[in-house]
This record gives sequence, C-alpha cells and structure tokens, in this order.
Amino acid sequence: MRNIILISAKWVLPVVALFIVSITANAQKLPTVQKVSLRAPTNIKIDGQATEWDNKLQAYNNATDIFYTIANDDENLYLTVRATKPRIIQKIIAVGIGFTINNLARKNDKASENITVTYPFLEFKTGENIISTVGLKSVNIIPGLTDTTAETAFVRKKADSLIIIANKMFENQSKIIKIKGLIGITDTLISVYNEQSIRVAGLFDNTKAYTLEVAIPLKHLGLSIDNLSKFSYNIKLISRFDANKGIVRTYYRYGSAGDQIDMNADLDSTTDFWGDYTLVKK
Repeated sequence: MRNIILISAKWVLPVVALFIVSITANAQKLPTVQKVSLRAPTNIKIDGQATEWDNKLQAYNNATDIFYTIANDDENLYLTVRATKPRIIQKIIAVGIGFTINNLARKNDKASENITVTYPFLEFKTGENIISTVGLKSVNIIPGLTDTTAETAFVRKKADSLIIIANKMFENQSKIIKIKGLIGITDTLISVYNEQSIRVAGLFDNTKAYTLEVAIPLKHLGLSIDNLSKFSYNIKLISRFDANKGIVRTYYRYGSAGDQIDMNADLDSTTDFWGDYTLVKK
C-alpha cells in the first residue's frame, strides 16, 4: 500500500543538505555502457571501496548517473557502482541498486528467467537518517581561509568524523539483501551474512561519494566459466513508490502559474539501463 504525505509550501528546503559534487570530466570520456569484459583483480575485496580499480570505473551511465564496472573470476560475478551526485546517492540509499541478470541475453524486465539482487534494502526512515548525517559533511570554507589554517583543518576533521558515523550507521542497519530468481535459492530477503556466499558492501568516502559492491556466485546465476555465452544485465534505481516500503514523503511547491511541482520527482521515477557481458577466462 502506498501512503503519501504531501506537504505544500511556498518555499521548501531540500530534506537533505548535501554538498554538491560535480561529475568529473572523466565521466564525459567514458562509455554509457561498459564495452569490455574484465577479469576481477586477484585482490578484490567486497568492502565498499573501489581501490582495486584505482577508483576508475568502466562506464558512466547518463540514465542513472552512476559510474560502474562489471567483472568476473572463475567463481563470481562482481558489480561495483560509484555515485557522486547527492540526489543519486539519496536514491540508492532509499531504494537500493537492483542488479538483474538474464542468462538468455533477453533484455526484458518481465522475463521469467530474470535473476535480481537488490541492495541496500533499508526502511525509508533509516535511509533518511544516514543521508542526513552524510549531509553534514558539507564544508563551507570561510572566505580568506586556506586549507592550511587551523580553522579549516578543524572543520575538515569534524566532517570526516561525520562520514565515519554515517558509515557505522549504514553498517549497523543495512543487513538485508533482496533476491529473486537465483538458482537454488527461494525468493526472499536474506542476511548479508548468508550461507549462499552473496557478498555486498557500501561505503561513503571523504570525497562525499558512495561506492557499492556486490559479488554473486556464478552458480546462482546459471553461469559458468566453461560457457562463455553472452548474457544481459540490467542496473536499476526504482521509484520510491514501487519500492513499497511504507510512507513516502513527497515535497512540492507551486509554480508561477499555480501548478504543483513535485520536488522529489527524481526520487519517485524509475531509471535503468541494459547491457551485455561475456565471462572471461584467465
């Protein structure tokens, strides 16, 4: 059931005051969909950090506004997602990243053979609390101060401590993965400490970006390193309404013509894209 709270105001401040981080020039040079298959680094860790990739991912998708890389080894398929835009980070925390595999290479949302892993899977209120904490990372340096001044150092130190708090909140609360269609596993919500070896992690860093990592055993996807057939994948950020996790607070204002403008239209719409991938051997 969808419960909506509409709050009307002449001027409404954003719920989350995040520091605006512009997309780097590197995003403009990347393809919108990953073009190559990659072996995962031997040192890959599912820890919410993209250090294995030197924080340089394979594609930047304009539909979803995320950087991402897909890779594999002999046992797992890996997804690394990095978001730098505050509103995109807010949406990921609210609804999670839906990662769908179709091993018949059919790009169809309703295909019966679709396999989907969604993470994180948080209640809206919990997500809002985490994002609000990260929002306090916003640092407005006082004019005339330089990065070497004691005042600036103090502000940055405080900001970094808030990121640590937000990450601890996320770690303590993001204990659930939503799965559907995985081979040998009943559709359900499972713990991040699961026996199926599905690994996930998410982390905010001191640049205010958010990185999410997922590792799924190939056997649960009906894939094998011995069969290098192409398969399709989908990465999706669904509407908060479709997440069906309770009350959705929708803020709006009135335009000059008296029309009602939804200030959270970006959070309440679904964005996604499809791509193809072929497993690669060592």
